[in-house]
Amino acid sequence: MKYYTRDLLTLLISLFILSSCKNPTGIGLDNNPGDSFYGTLNDTVTLKTVTLRDDSARSVIRVANNNSNIPSININQLPFGYYNDPVFGETQANVALAILRPTSGDIRLPQNAQIDSAVLVVRYGNSFVGDSLSSTYQLKVRQLDEVYSPNTIYYSTKNWSVKSEDIASLQVRRFNLKDSLNIVVRGSSGQDSTVKRYPELRLRLNNNFISSLLSHTLDSATVNSETGFLNHAKGLYLTVDQDAQQGAGGLATLSPTNPQGSDSPNFMEVTYRVTDAEGETDTLTKVFPIPVPTSSSTTGAPFMYMSSSIKRSFSPAIESQLASSAVNQTTVYAQAMGGLRTKVSFPYIDQLKGKKIAVNRAELVVYVDEENSSTISGPAPRLTLYRKDVSGNNQPIPDGDSRYVPDLRSQFNARTANGSIVGVRALGGLYDKERKRYIFTLTSFIQDVILGKVQNSEVYIAPVSEIMTNTIPFWPDITTPSSVVLKGFNPEDTQAKEEIRTKLNIYYTELE
Repeated sequence: MKYYTRDLLTLLISLFILSSCKNPTGIGLDNNPGDSFYGTLNDTVTLKTVTLRDDSARSVIRVANNNSNIPSININQLPFGYYNDPVFGETQANVALAILRPTSGDIRLPQNAQIDSAVLVVRYGNSFVGDSLSSTYQLKVRQLDEVYSPNTIYYSTKNWSVKSEDIASLQVRRFNLKDSLNIVVRGSSGQDSTVKRYPELRLRLNNNFISSLLSHTLDSATVNSETGFLNHAKGLYLTVDQDAQQGAGGLATLSPTNPQGSDSPNFMEVTYRVTDAEGETDTLTKVFPIPVPTSSSTTGAPFMYMSSSIKRSFSPAIESQLASSAVNQTTVYAQAMGGLRTKVSFPYIDQLKGKKIAVNRAELVVYVDEENSSTISGPAPRLTLYRKDVSGNNQPIPDGDSRYVPDLRSQFNARTANGSIVGVRALGGLYDKERKRYIFTLTSFIQDVILGKVQNSEVYIAPVSEIMTNTIPFWPDITTPSSVVLKGFNPEDTQAKEEIRTKLNIYYTELE
């Protein structure tokens, strides 16, 4: 009963104070840290910041389960490429994919077919990090040596079994994510025409491989079923030959989805000619789709036909930090795709427990460490922040809970003065380019810590996609290749009251 009364009083005071603000949900947007109209400010709380390896990132979609309050994980793009980052080290992102049989007809080529072309087409995503000016990439396609299973949950750490033969090779001077392409296609009459397509990666496949894959000698009953063809084709594997690459490289993104509709933008297209008994030649095409992600209409199980696997070799500086996470680190790192996260602890916040205070506003302010950042890639446009429960499972911060049934104190679905949804600004974490910092709203979370309602007060910071604005992730995000170097907690800066420092601002009111 004691805590219930205190919580009610806290809520009333907080609502009264925040209701006088022009933008109560825009934490850190309209006002600078240090503004005193939120109450008494304590900005000298000791923190501990360290760099940790992140958990592996889910590489296929997750369907929401509203009964269990489990949010969906939507994957609109996947990382692909090789990047030797001078700060973070080497990262290689490969993409495995499944090709399905055409929707109708025999998948096999006629015995007298002459292949004109076989092309693998994969649409680009929207994100790129790395050297976009002077790097050259050598792309390769190989056949998987294991079957890609569309209803299997794959993670970024998946190590695929791949055949050694290259079935496609292409030198790329840059990943062209923005410019549409004019593609020459041959019609059934043999006439060529030009069509305009969205930015996409096109790789010419080896004709001999296609002849074997679609040979007329294959058993029709086996390969003309969906499962039979999938087991026969196994899948394809896109990779970058890092030994043949010139320059630092970069990480682009490939999209398994189609924003313009439900039809798949990705496919393998085989164009061939056949000559009949009268000597007439027809040009025909078979299209093998790589479907967009979907879920079973009966079980809700996800089906996804593309996934990324990530291989890393961190720089010596980061490896040194990972080996010494017991001590505070004044420079910390965060990398998406299940790479690195920053852990922030509040070792002495227990000193505030038992005090009769109402937290009116709490915000974690984290600055970019420009001195130790790369000059090639900029800071991640968006970071997320989450906590862990007593079982070690990731959980959202109550202030920015975007689940189907959110914490009642979450501002995610609240509206601002102009009527717009607060959305991701409820938690914050959007990069402020002018001040070179991120601000996270932790008001309800810090109040819970002070009241002893949460056992683990540590929070974790990691990059997430700036495009994904309909949710606040509390899981490793594979859909962005971004990273950031942050200023960790520095006791000397705190003692000197330096403005540009990582700090926890707690604005509070003392209760009688």
